Amino acid sequence: MICSNPHIAIQSCETYQAESVQKALQETLNSLGGLDKFIQRGDRVLIKPNLLFGRPPEQAVTTHPIVIEAISRMALDCGAKVLLGDSPPLSSAARTAQRCGITDIINQLGVEIVEFKHPTHDGWNDQLYTSGIATPPLTSALQEVDLVINLPKLKAHQQLLITCAVKNLYGCVVGRTKAYWHFKKRNSVESFAAMLLAIYEKISPGLTIVDAITGMEGMGPGNGVPKPIGLIIAGQNAVAIDAVITEILGVNPIDHFVLRMAQNMEIPGSNIDQIKISGLPITAARIDSFEIPELTPIGFSIPHLIKGIFKYIREKITHRKNQ
Repeated sequence: MICSNPHIAIQSCETYQAESVQKALQETLNSLGGLDKFIQRGDRVLIKPNLLFGRPPEQAVTTHPIVIEAISRMALDCGAKVLLGDSPPLSSAARTAQRCGITDIINQLGVEIVEFKHPTHDGWNDQLYTSGIATPPLTSALQEVDLVINLPKLKAHQQLLITCAVKNLYGCVVGRTKAYWHFKKRNSVESFAAMLLAIYEKISPGLTIVDAITGMEGMGPGNGVPKPIGLIIAGQNAVAIDAVITEILGVNPIDHFVLRMAQNMEIPGSNIDQIKISGLPITAARIDSFEIPELTPIGFSIPHLIKGIFKYIREKITHRKNQ
């Protein structure tokens, strides 16, 4: 269920130095009542980062390993069994995490990587605001845990303007099915945005924490330029987080496809006036400039789909040869 009284916490964090991240994250979550408000001892907690491609963390393509480490430690301290999962478009979660510098950190903590498989249409939350909107089947791995922590990276996006809290959950669509739905929705970015909101409502993660210490501007989500932003942002309502981010970046919410669709659907949190802010005020969090991308069509062409499939197969063959 989408949180109807959105409360978003913002804290300054200028560096990925481990102690600084841990302190800022702790302060952010304290503003929301503490992590133990969301986690009970013995809970199975799944962290869903952005693992788009296997790139070094300094390129700002994926959720930073230090942020993943910090929230994992805090969840473990609450007595949780912690898992980490995603479905990158061209590789496995395990191989992508290795290339991003995440694997060694989470192995030391005993955090297990979960590959998103077994797609299903059944067992998801009822849709109050997005009823009737078709979505791809989602990984059943999310139904096997007590709490999903959505851990996106703040980035520009060539097709959707900005990708963050709501869009990160598209990674719960298994494998190349994501590319097919880009193709299927190729004639309407509005329809694609509505689908993303329906996926969000079906999953309804219990907590979203944004890595906005360094974001990405320009031609994101994979080929943009790292942009220092210096923030950690958290809350239960992902739509509200995206609304707060538009204010911080100086982006008109009407230009943000997902947020505009959320406003049309009257989803709680889509209007900045509905949101309680704790910690750093938005006026202090705003950044001077953020380069938005030149927008491209939402749909992938048939050649793009075929090329992606061959890349995926080649990746799997190479991995098997190296084992």
